[in-house]
Amino acid sequence: MAFIGIDLGTTTSEVAVYRDGAPRVLSDVQGNTIVDSKVGIDPADRKLKVGNVVSDFVKHDPENGVSEIKRRMGDDVTIELGGENYSPAELSSMILTHLKESAEERLGEEVEQCVITVPANFPDPARRATRQAGEIAGMTVERIINEPTAAALAYGYDEDVDGEHVMVYDLGGGTFDVSIVEQVGPVLDVKASAGDPHLGGKDFDRALLDHVLDRLRREHGVEGIEEGTGAWHALLGKCEAAKKTLSACERATVDYTLTESVEIERSTFEDLIAPMVDKTEDAIDVALTEADLEKEDIDRVILVGGSTRIPYVQRLVERGMGQAPRSGVDPDKAVALGAAAQTAIIEGTSDQIIMDVSAQSFGTAIVDARTGQTGVYDEIIPANGKYQKEYTETYGTLYEDQKTIEFRVYQRESMADAERAEVGGEPNDGFTRLAKRVVDMPPGPPGQELEATYTYTQDGTIDIRLYVPRTDEEVAFETRAEVDEEQIERSRAKVESAWKDSTYLDDVEPLMDAARRELESGDLSVEKQQEVETLMRRMKDALAAEDEAAVQQLEEELTDLLFELDL
Repeated sequence: MAFIGIDLGTTTSEVAVYRDGAPRVLSDVQGNTIVDSKVGIDPADRKLKVGNVVSDFVKHDPENGVSEIKRRMGDDVTIELGGENYSPAELSSMILTHLKESAEERLGEEVEQCVITVPANFPDPARRATRQAGEIAGMTVERIINEPTAAALAYGYDEDVDGEHVMVYDLGGGTFDVSIVEQVGPVLDVKASAGDPHLGGKDFDRALLDHVLDRLRREHGVEGIEEGTGAWHALLGKCEAAKKTLSACERATVDYTLTESVEIERSTFEDLIAPMVDKTEDAIDVALTEADLEKEDIDRVILVGGSTRIPYVQRLVERGMGQAPRSGVDPDKAVALGAAAQTAIIEGTSDQIIMDVSAQSFGTAIVDARTGQTGVYDEIIPANGKYQKEYTETYGTLYEDQKTIEFRVYQRESMADAERAEVGGEPNDGFTRLAKRVVDMPPGPPGQELEATYTYTQDGTIDIRLYVPRTDEEVAFETRAEVDEEQIERSRAKVESAWKDSTYLDDVEPLMDAARRELESGDLSVEKQQEVETLMRRMKDALAAEDEAAVQQLEEELTDLLFELDL
């Protein structure tokens, strides 16, 4: 059974495996090592597709595709695709399934376990939704690991960084993180992280698009390009291509029609993105302060994420840190390689130890039992607190015979204002309310105690225990985005059904059901189990590709094998 590492990105995703003492990236079934994080319904055959092929048909029919799913992870929303409503976790599971099956095809064995990366600033609900996506895809998610930590881990395989402070500057398609790590022998110690979960290359694309639309209106009289239409998406794609061109050339042209176009100077593009990119300097300062280090203490800087190819980004980092960033590991693949390296740590084939932190802080606000007003935000876990460490705070009743305490849990982004809004309101922007719980309290004078214990998990999520000492009662507490196994199974069935409308499915579905029963019986030898699984995997790929000849051939092979097993 294989164990894979996955970088589930906003714009692209990658899958890697650790073999022969080093991690390596695998290509998907379409031959791509960098896979577009897109899911869509092909208008030609109305079949579900995942990956780079989706980019081709959504240019002309954007309503048939979904992208940037990562930015919606943990949100309580549904997204329509092909007449069916899906949660962000369900859509992400389709990408993960594509990567899982690609790895199985390349490795020739079933994948059961995985490590999935997330931005260091990903909030608790988004982390839980990522784990759910992996479970829906049929994998055991052994660990959720922060992307800059994974990148530092991958970098350590190519460079000797022992005893050094390394800054990882990670600017991708949808998120930005900066982490400061120190490698001491086998220990990778993350000192601090900061960043913005809403900043990335897609924001640069849209800034350029707005500029182009304004120029088209002023210079060519072009009006009425409505957001979300096919024309709008096509122009956005051309702006993205121009952005990439401007990383190598001083100018690029965005064509609208054969006669209407806009020429963009690199300097113009840099002016457009400067306010956003400059914000990353604030995150660097926050991370350095949290790590109790100065810029001069950083021995090397590494760049991760496709948006770090932009010359303005590179110049800003070099100017700010006083040193040229290092290269060595492909910035698009570093995170996936680090995720694969994490699998080796879990399996015990690597002696690396990771001591990670969360860039976000967690705290509590108690609701006044008489007025209903939310009290002042009380930080319990500080930003950059270490994983698997417990933090306990005690609260008490305010009034005689107060019957309940309403306990609210919040998470604060690393770059958010730490102060509260007016007493009585919700915490200000940058706060995410994770959950609330009304706890029954014993009668008595004011000061009846309620203990809250927060524990960081290895995934960067929190577990919370509430305890009333006087009654010796422990109160069950669940944060938002908890989903039971029954829900996982329902989602899995819905996602699997999305590809089950193949032209040839009806012909082979009874045969595949028989094969599943054989696998579930537990009577097969390891060798025969692998044979059945391999044929089932190949059959799924053939059905998805609508390959009639392959379906017929595999039908014969699977029939012969099942007949042999029944003898």
